Amino acid sequence: MNFDLGLDGKVAIVTGGAMGLGKGIAAGLASLGARVAIGDVNEQIGQQTAQEINAKGGNVEFFDLDVTDDGQFQDFVEHVVKRFKRIDILVNNAGIAAKSNCIDMQVADWRRIIDVNLTGMWIGSRAVAPVMIKQKSGKIINMCSMFGFTAMPGLSAYAASKGGVNQLTKALALELIEHNINVNAVAPAYIATELTANMRNDPERYKDIMRRTPIGRLGTIGEVVGPVVFLVSDLANFMVGQTMLVDGGWNAW
Repeated sequence: MNFDLGLDGKVAIVTGGAMGLGKGIAAGLASLGARVAIGDVNEQIGQQTAQEINAKGGNVEFFDLDVTDDGQFQDFVEHVVKRFKRIDILVNNAGIAAKSNCIDMQVADWRRIIDVNLTGMWIGSRAVAPVMIKQKSGKIINMCSMFGFTAMPGLSAYAASKGGVNQLTKALALELIEHNINVNAVAPAYIATELTANMRNDPERYKDIMRRTPIGRLGTIGEVVGPVVFLVSDLANFMVGQTMLVDGGWNAW
């Protein structure tokens, strides 16, 4: 059996790749020889991330991208194809979160979370799929969450969006596998990134999270990048419509 990941020279798009998990995924793919296009709304940090990865031998370019803008995503895909000639991997990573009880949340905040976390993945997949269909190959990874399977008070919008990602992954997988395009997802628990800083600085909340996490700690970015790399590699060619939980045992209760 050949355990070569087969990523050298592949072209990957990572949305929300300026920081956090997206940055880690972009760096991980680049370290294995992939050419990476980062799409993010944060241009300054995104450019810095690209420069940082390239300084370590990577091949990364940054593009300004709002994943909720269909026209902008279409233009982004056209630019990437013109630049790199193909797209082998799409990692739909861009996402946002806000903690608020349903009765206190503004409708605009609900819609923004759904738009970025769920509709943005649909828009991105819809834009990239025709390129992969023409190539007769591709890998699409949607960043889900353990909250696609469970919930906590104050996360109605976020949990709903990630539950949708879980189902979207299955539906897209069934639509695209006949074109040799594998669609799967990764569902992390709380990971030590910029987005969890407030939770880590709140002793009571942090204690509660740890109580619910059998492994007894937050995950690291690398522990999420590994499953993503696996799913986009040739080693995962028989995986279709699956969501891999990377949650430290949260859903094992």
